[in-house]
Amino acid sequence: MNILFFPAVLMISGACGAWLFRKYPRTATALGAGLLCGGSASGLALLAMQYIRHERLVAGDLFLLPVLLLSLAAAIHSIGYLDGHGSERSGSYWTLFNLTTAAMLGVTQLESPLAFLLAWELMGAASFGLVIFDRHNRNFAKAGWIYMIACHAGAALLILLFFFPHTPGWLFLLALLGFGLKIGFPLLHVWLPEAHPAAPAPVSALMSGAMIELGFFGILAFAIVPEKIALYGWVFAILGVITAPAGIIFALAQSNLKKLLAYSSIENMGILSCALGLGFLGAFYQLPMMMAAGFAGAAAHLLNHAFFKGALFLGAGSVYKAAGTLDMDEMGGLLARMPRTGAYFILNSLSLCGLPPFSGFAGEFLIYCAAFAGLFSDSVCLIVLSTVILVILALTGGLAAAAFAKAIGAVFCGEPRSDKAANAHDVPLFMNIPILVLFLLSCVLLFVLPEAIEKIIPQIMPGCEDEAVILAGRMAAVSMISFTATVLAVLTLVFRTLIVKRNGERISPTWDCGFSKPTAKMEYTGTSFSANLADFFAALLHPERKIEQPQGIFPAKAELQDETEDGGIRFFWRYIFTGFNRLADKIHALQSGSLHFYLLVIVIALLGMLLNAVLRGN
Repeated sequence: MNILFFPAVLMISGACGAWLFRKYPRTATALGAGLLCGGSASGLALLAMQYIRHERLVAGDLFLLPVLLLSLAAAIHSIGYLDGHGSERSGSYWTLFNLTTAAMLGVTQLESPLAFLLAWELMGAASFGLVIFDRHNRNFAKAGWIYMIACHAGAALLILLFFFPHTPGWLFLLALLGFGLKIGFPLLHVWLPEAHPAAPAPVSALMSGAMIELGFFGILAFAIVPEKIALYGWVFAILGVITAPAGIIFALAQSNLKKLLAYSSIENMGILSCALGLGFLGAFYQLPMMMAAGFAGAAAHLLNHAFFKGALFLGAGSVYKAAGTLDMDEMGGLLARMPRTGAYFILNSLSLCGLPPFSGFAGEFLIYCAAFAGLFSDSVCLIVLSTVILVILALTGGLAAAAFAKAIGAVFCGEPRSDKAANAHDVPLFMNIPILVLFLLSCVLLFVLPEAIEKIIPQIMPGCEDEAVILAGRMAAVSMISFTATVLAVLTLVFRTLIVKRNGERISPTWDCGFSKPTAKMEYTGTSFSANLADFFAALLHPERKIEQPQGIFPAKAELQDETEDGGIRFFWRYIFTGFNRLADKIHALQSGSLHFYLLVIVIALLGMLLNAVLRGN
């Protein structure tokens, strides 16, 4: 019996209990949240016991850990988030949340193609209900239907993958398309920036931090054969080189906080794809250091992204609950009003950008090591690819820092730019605890990474014992430097606090730029902060700006609207949708309402099937 049978039973029981008591929101919340937390906590305990007993992990466990951790964190946060935001429908929420989490457990554990496909479909259907939880908003309903179409399109491709024979190349292509719709590869990502702003923040945390990563699990579990590792390496690397910069460039242009985080998830899936590509190419070109660093970097980045992106979406939910908006141009000054939320959001943002001394830097450091190892290959193509990946990693790191500087500055710094922001106050402490815990778990990962590399890499990559020792030594040095820098930073803050307490705090006016009465309207908004970068990438972003210039000596009104449409829709899907609409208009005449005509169509289809059977000798 699978060790996760008991946690899954608890979650399904929570779903049933929440649905049965849906007319009693408090009881439904107690059953749904309690059994979900119990299932996630017991799953974590059983996973830890299994590792202690056998001292080894399988690939599914790496993807399972974010599911269990984020479901637990999101469940705790949801209790406060739903208060005043749909608490009367708590029964439906907890039913769908429990089913989604149980299905995600099934995806990581079920080996039968049919059982896996059923769990995959349940995961999509249940999470669709969560995406449209605020069903009265028409934009959210549209986002939900886009998500559902993506889920069904992916499932159709997976049916072809599992139940029809294919060559390894076609197998990988179908897996890449079917699972790529969940990951958010280029042109397959269009549901991500739509679904995340629509879904409740705890749901977005689970989907972005754990669910989209299951797409990589599906590819690795069902579509990898040893004979084609070169193909996998090149495809993953090229997709990553395209996905990472495109995702963060579009993130820069967003004014909606959750949409910015959604595009950032696309960027991080691109970085993860680069790491996997380097690992596969290292195996093909017999470069053990490149292979070990690539796969270790992919594992570290996967866990870091789960921790940081889950925490950031939960932080965005706290901001939304307090300020009533996700538009960064309407916020400002929230750090003074929400100090705990602001501090945790800033820490996780810095970590996600891969800045030292945080854990995100350690994961990307391993990917840099893999790319540098590729520079010593005998293959010119691999040297060029490694160079390109190094440039892309540096570029995306800088753009990510700019994007989150925009988010932090527009949301938490300055003065409030709306009454809602001015009246905001921090959320209850228990809503912030999961955010802090996820950040602390990333810090723990930073210090256990050297030992994990030294123990686990030789288990899954025989012959890389020496490389594992070298990488573990490098990571130990990174961990020690990070620890030293953190201690110095904390001591500096303590020293500063003591000086201020001893000498008193001096308050004086800041430079007001020559204005006699500055207002919040004179601040940089999120849009204006990133305007120069958005203009630099205008060829890709195609921003649409509508400007109403001030008129007269005493202008009454001036307005600027800046919108950026998703590149996948603009460059590709719009033409596909237009073509389908035209085709539907042409065949609409067949929907005449005539029963005789419908019977004729059925007879013609039946005759065609019989003729096909006769011609094939059946």
